[in-house]
Amino acid sequence: MLYFYVLIFCIIISINLIFSLKISNVLKNEKNVNLSTSYLGERNFIFNEIKLENRFKNDMKGYIQNIKNFHSLIENKKPNSLLYVQEDLTNFHNSQFIGDIEIGNPPQKFKVVFDTGSSNFAIPSVKCVRGGCVSHRKFNPEKSKTFTKCLKNNKESIYTYIQYGTGTSILEHGYDDIYIKGLKIKSQSIGLAIEESLHPFSDLPFDGIIGLGFPDSDFRFQNKYATPLIETIKKQNLLKRNIFSFYVPKNLKKLGSITFGKANNKYVLEGKKIEWFPVISIYFWEVHLLDIQLSDKSLLAFKNKKFRAAIDTGSSLITGPSSFIQPLIEKLNLENDCSNKNNLPNISFILKNVEGKNVKLDFKPEDYIIEDIDDNNNSVQCAIGIMSLDIPSPRGPIFIFGNSFIRKYYTIFDNDHKIVGLVEANHDF
Repeated sequence: MLYFYVLIFCIIISINLIFSLKISNVLKNEKNVNLSTSYLGERNFIFNEIKLENRFKNDMKGYIQNIKNFHSLIENKKPNSLLYVQEDLTNFHNSQFIGDIEIGNPPQKFKVVFDTGSSNFAIPSVKCVRGGCVSHRKFNPEKSKTFTKCLKNNKESIYTYIQYGTGTSILEHGYDDIYIKGLKIKSQSIGLAIEESLHPFSDLPFDGIIGLGFPDSDFRFQNKYATPLIETIKKQNLLKRNIFSFYVPKNLKKLGSITFGKANNKYVLEGKKIEWFPVISIYFWEVHLLDIQLSDKSLLAFKNKKFRAAIDTGSSLITGPSSFIQPLIEKLNLENDCSNKNNLPNISFILKNVEGKNVKLDFKPEDYIIEDIDDNNNSVQCAIGIMSLDIPSPRGPIFIFGNSFIRKYYTIFDNDHKIVGLVEANHDF
């Protein structure tokens, strides 16, 4: 998420394939890097905290029936006449998928990552003249007729100081109109970065982040001043269905896609059914992970432990606690030249759906192995698209299902019912 957002650049293959592993996953709070904030005077900076709780206290039978009725048009593939917008996303090395937005009047254009692991909206400000902001487009609020400052009762501007895993930033808060294709969101709360550390921000191939996560009920500032985008869309009744869906391509040359208002059947593999899973977190799009299997044999003795998996469009890989992932990597024993890839087992993730039933999500070696292919279609190098990542309590331990997961399973995020839909993705079109 943006609060503790970090991008760890891993040069895995010779074409400099970059995997962006951010700390909507890591959530470290290192103290070794700080920015000078003396010119801001005696200001109180706001730090964010997250509390997790179960959203589901309704009668489950009626709840499930409501979900089925609500999504019948999608699952039956009937024509959808509801309002929706779809945005193609630039494919950056199959690790990040970048979209275009406009802010203000007249509109100012920016390239952003749509991030389900965050709820913040952050864009560089023209006030940011050093560090990581230099290489990016910057928003000028004075040139927008619709911009308003977010002010405290004493009429002072509100700032948030953010300590990331490997960097820092300071956001000044305000409101302005946002345009995503044909969708206009009025007076959306935005954070304007007035300072950013050089690393990691200067290396990022996008200007800012649009968080598509939930509001944090324990973070009073956010409740009062900084409404997440998906909640603003819902309050303004811009979509008849408050859902959005995310597609990640297999081919490096193909575009990704985000659709607000519906699921696009183009991306659903024919004959496959959407499975719906309850969100078990107040903040992240998290689902209940029951087990991980290799060739149908359980790898993890979860027993009575409750594990969560956050489906995160801002992360590149599948990650999890090292105590579970490291044995998995060792058992796979992939050769560097991929010579044994066809002999590797399937990996399966077992999740609990809205009916309380176990659902098995299979990944073949071709789904979880990342390869560098030469002009003759031969493997030069390869790596397993799964990595150890230990997130400390209270956020962790947690598994992160990033874009390598979404590539296999087209993902639908339902903000009306707080559920996630997964269905095997179609890549042949």
